[in-house]
Amino acid sequence: MGRIILFLMMLLPVLASAVEVTPLLDLRVRQELLDGVLHFAPDPSANWIRMRTRAGVRTVAGAHRLELRLANEHRHYLHPDADLEWNEVIIDRALWAWTPDDATTLTAGRQNIIWPGGFLMLEGHPYDGSRSIYQNAVRLQHGSLDLAFIRNLKHDQWVLINDLQRPLQDMDETGIVLRSEHGGLSWAAIYKDESDPDLVLADLVTGTLGARYERDGDDGGRLEAELAVQFLRQKSGGDDGHQDATALAAQVFLTEPVGGGVRLEAGGFYYSGNSDKDWAGFRAPWGRWPKWSELYIYTLIGESTPGRVTVAAWENIAAPRLQCHIPVGTNLDGRCGLTYLLAPEPDWEPRGLLTQAELKADLGGGLKGHLLWEMLVPGSFHDGRHNLAPLTDTVHFLRWQISWAL
Repeated sequence: MGRIILFLMMLLPVLASAVEVTPLLDLRVRQELLDGVLHFAPDPSANWIRMRTRAGVRTVAGAHRLELRLANEHRHYLHPDADLEWNEVIIDRALWAWTPDDATTLTAGRQNIIWPGGFLMLEGHPYDGSRSIYQNAVRLQHGSLDLAFIRNLKHDQWVLINDLQRPLQDMDETGIVLRSEHGGLSWAAIYKDESDPDLVLADLVTGTLGARYERDGDDGGRLEAELAVQFLRQKSGGDDGHQDATALAAQVFLTEPVGGGVRLEAGGFYYSGNSDKDWAGFRAPWGRWPKWSELYIYTLIGESTPGRVTVAAWENIAAPRLQCHIPVGTNLDGRCGLTYLLAPEPDWEPRGLLTQAELKADLGGGLKGHLLWEMLVPGSFHDGRHNLAPLTDTVHFLRWQISWAL
């Protein structure tokens, strides 16, 4: 990876005078207020402003494309009070892509890999709060096939300024992913090997097989369904052998127009939890992002499975979910929803009722914004009986965001 990055940085100035050059610039400013969400901390409230800046360049010469982009995100904590730390710069993107024909693209370097729906593949490292979602990978896309080799480290070795100690995920990870799409049906296979250089967590190997079906109706409706079966082997790191287990995850949603541009979405999702030695909590390979809730990912930090941490880890959780998408005005869209969260293990106890409301605005000129509010009324699963800090009061999450991209 280091050689690839250095090669790109040396090559870009040479090519800049001979090829099409496009600057890559964007800015994102957001404020987030967490009222009681961090219930496991002495002071459960938080209020911060996050500012992310990214700058880079894309060069294209025939079938070849080079991209280099740097990123910085600093937080100003309003509560609890903390000193502002802004002096970190990371390499967010550094890739070479070759497209010899319309059906084939080979990409090597630091890149984003996002599969439709993001159920199994979207987030390269969940610990930095959406500052970056890159994968260090070599990826081949040919026709309906998508094949990639991925190697991500727990601590990024290619930080330009500061931030060398920030963990990006649980462990160092090596993976091979394959996806094949045939019309509305796609198949996926993911092999992932994780080992902790800090020797805190046990080594883990997972194999995940997935199937996804999506169909758009003539009336504007849409059906989306996905199923994943996972096989886990947790290595002890010593002479205690290992433990094999199986996990399961699924989602299904139907969206239908109901008139006036309003769309109603109904369905649900499921991630298995630990039931016995042969049934395990599902570990989304690269699906650990706020797919279902911005609020609830923070609540999950207070949970744990032996030998692993659970930042944004969707496991032992299921829910029916109902959402309504409403056009509010010109370039302004609204969304509201209800999600009744459950813990399948041990007895399908209620985690609570989650309500969400969001406004999204396209202001033109590359400027966009949104306002998001979420509220959780906790259920009996959070009463403190499951070796968790009790969560009994209603909690809230509020965020406004403005972003601009060239």
